Amino acid sequence: MDNILPIPGAALGAVVHGVHVSGDMDEAQFEKIWAALDEHLVLVFRGHNTPSYEEFLSFGRCFGHIPKTGLTIGTHPDHNEILIISNLVENGQKIGVGDANWMDWHTDYSFRPWVSQVGFLEAVEVPPSGGGQTLFTNMYALYESLPPELRRRLHSYRARHALRAGYEEKIEEEYQGEVSIEWPAGGGAKAPAAAIQPEDGTSTIHPLIARNPRTGRQVVYVSRLNTKRVLELAPGESRELLQELWKHAGSPAHTYTHTWLQGDIVMWDQLGTVHAKAAFNPNERRILRMVVSIFDDPTEPWQAEATT
Repeated sequence: MDNILPIPGAALGAVVHGVHVSGDMDEAQFEKIWAALDEHLVLVFRGHNTPSYEEFLSFGRCFGHIPKTGLTIGTHPDHNEILIISNLVENGQKIGVGDANWMDWHTDYSFRPWVSQVGFLEAVEVPPSGGGQTLFTNMYALYESLPPELRRRLHSYRARHALRAGYEEKIEEEYQGEVSIEWPAGGGAKAPAAAIQPEDGTSTIHPLIARNPRTGRQVVYVSRLNTKRVLELAPGESRELLQELWKHAGSPAHTYTHTWLQGDIVMWDQLGTVHAKAAFNPNERRILRMVVSIFDDPTEPWQAEATT
């Protein structure tokens, strides 16, 4: 690994050169990448050899367990853990998931009891126009900007997260149905890990505030795409609060917009950021492959405490 350079003028993100993208890395390189991710939240890997599917998956596994997607379409035939993201249709069949439209702010697997820890996206083919950018917003910054009284109130709330409409029929039946850990108000409880499986569920309840177990930074864990309701509030109050919190996503002072170059691999903090996809010309080709790591212990991100 040659160097890690902050992206000039960007609110977050750094470019990393000279990494061999595979599971074969020494402890020093592993720790350096973790530290850089904690500092910059988004890392863009360039100047590397294109990894095989197996190498890409092995690289992701260095940073946590990679669960199966559970999808019946849009995945690698031999590795269900690898999601293919594309607008292309070949022989009447979509080769991946997604389209050329805007995809709203979200963090992957918030609708599962084991939430995502780190995301990895690789650009296989990108629109020549530069469209289809991926945007990342720092949600730690939202928590840190809130008045102490509001922060304390948010710590007592839980929210329901659900897979966006239209995807349920693409999930294998064994992965469907709500799986919720019954967190008491304020979080902090330990749930029996053996009671749930990493790939279970399309709807789950989580505390509203999460905590990065490596850095201790706390985050407002909500997204437009998947957060449906604050359980402790009446429907109208829930909508009002969520709308107010959602305004942070995309704010220029806390957002990095990544324009893809072919071969780019982007790694990001899934707990502390939300991401979105910009629209692009549907006549252009866009193919990315993706893996997501989850926390080993489903309670790990929820040991948050109200701060003054």
